[in-house]
Amino acid sequence: MADSSTSESHDPLKPPVGFLELFFDLVFVASTMVLSNEFSHDPSWLLAGQCALMFSLLWLLWFHMTVLMNVERQDDLGQRGIVFALMFVIFVTTLVFVQRDASIDLVGFGYLVAVLLVAFAHQRVTKLADPIGAWARSRRNRLLAAGVVMMFAAVIPDAPDAVLYGLTIILLVVPTSLSAQAGRPVPAIDAHHLSERAALLTLVVMGESLVKAALVISSGSIVLFDGISLVVMFVILFGLYSTYFDDVPKAGIRPGALAGELWLLAHLILQLSIVVLAIGVSKYLQVGDAGIPMKAVVILMIAYVGIFAGLAFIGCNDQRVPRFSMVGVHLGTAVLAGVAGWLTLAVIWLDPGVYLLFLAGLSAVNALLSWRVRLTTTVVRESDDSHSASIDQSLLIDALEGSS
Repeated sequence: MADSSTSESHDPLKPPVGFLELFFDLVFVASTMVLSNEFSHDPSWLLAGQCALMFSLLWLLWFHMTVLMNVERQDDLGQRGIVFALMFVIFVTTLVFVQRDASIDLVGFGYLVAVLLVAFAHQRVTKLADPIGAWARSRRNRLLAAGVVMMFAAVIPDAPDAVLYGLTIILLVVPTSLSAQAGRPVPAIDAHHLSERAALLTLVVMGESLVKAALVISSGSIVLFDGISLVVMFVILFGLYSTYFDDVPKAGIRPGALAGELWLLAHLILQLSIVVLAIGVSKYLQVGDAGIPMKAVVILMIAYVGIFAGLAFIGCNDQRVPRFSMVGVHLGTAVLAGVAGWLTLAVIWLDPGVYLLFLAGLSAVNALLSWRVRLTTTVVRESDDSHSASIDQSLLIDALEGSS
C-alpha cells in the first residue's frame, strides 16, 4: 500500500463510482428536499440552525461512507445490507426531525443507529492488513465515540442537544488522517473516485434547486416577476455549474489522505450553501402583495458567501498552481456578495430584487474570471512531478559520467 503522501492511480477498467454508491445518494435527495421544505414553511432563524445542523449530521454519514468506499470498495451482500439499512434509518430520522416530539428524542436515537451502522461498515474492513486495517479501526473508534455522545443526547432529559450534536460533528469532522502526523501510516486515496463522488452529489444538490423552484411555482399562477426570477436562477446555476465543473474535477486533489479529506469536507460548506441558495431564491417566487421579505436577502447573502468560501477552501487543497489565484477569485466574490447584501439591508431605497439580479451578474463574472485564471495556471499532477524528477536524475547521471 502506498504511503499517505501519494495517491493511488485510478484503474481505467474499473468504474470510478459504483451503482451502490449512486443508489446511496438517493436518500440524500429526499432528505435535503424535506429539510429545505421544512425551513421554507417556517423561516425562523432557530429552525434554520436546526435544519443546517441536521443537514451537516446527515452529510457526515455520507462523508464517512464515501471515504471508506474510497479506501476499500465493496459491493457484497453484507455491504448492501449496511447501505440499505443506513438509507432507511436516514430517511426515517429526517421525517422524525420534521414531525419531532419534544417528549422523546427520536432524532437522537435514529442518528445513533445510523452512526453505529457506519461504524459496523468500518469494522468489516479492520480485518484487512495495515495500514487499511489500522486506519479503519481508528475511524471505527471515533464513530463509536460519536455514538456514545448521541446516546447521551437521546436518553438524558433536557440535555443540551445543540452542544452534544456539535460535539458529535467535531468527532466526525476531524480527519482521521491526522494520525499520520503521529507516525502511523494511512491508506492512499483514489483521488479520481473522491472527485467523482463529490461532483455527483454537488450536481444532485444543484438539481434540487430546480425542483424547489418548480414546487413553489406550481403552487400558484406564474406572474411576470416569477418568470424573471426563474431566468435569474438559471443564470446563477449555469454560472455555478461552469465555475465548479470546469475547474474542481480537473484541478485534482493534493497528494496525501489529509488533503483528500479536507478537500471533501469543504464540499459540506459548498453543498449546504447551495441548498440555502435554493431556499433564498424560492422566497422571490409567489411573493404576492406582501412583497419580497428582507429575510430573503439575508438568506441569499449567507448562501453566496458560503458557496464561494467553500469553493475557496476546495481550491486550497487542489493541485492548481499558483494555488491562490483561483482562491482569491472566489474569496473576492464572497466578499462582494456580502457587502452588496449588507448594503441592500442597510439602504432603504434599494429593492431586494436588485440584489438577486446583482448575484446573477456576480455568478457570470466569477465564471468568466475563473476561466481566465485557468488559462494562466497549471495543474501539477503527481506523475508530472515523478517524470520531472526522473529527468533531473538522468541529467545528473549524464553530467557525472561526462565529468568522469
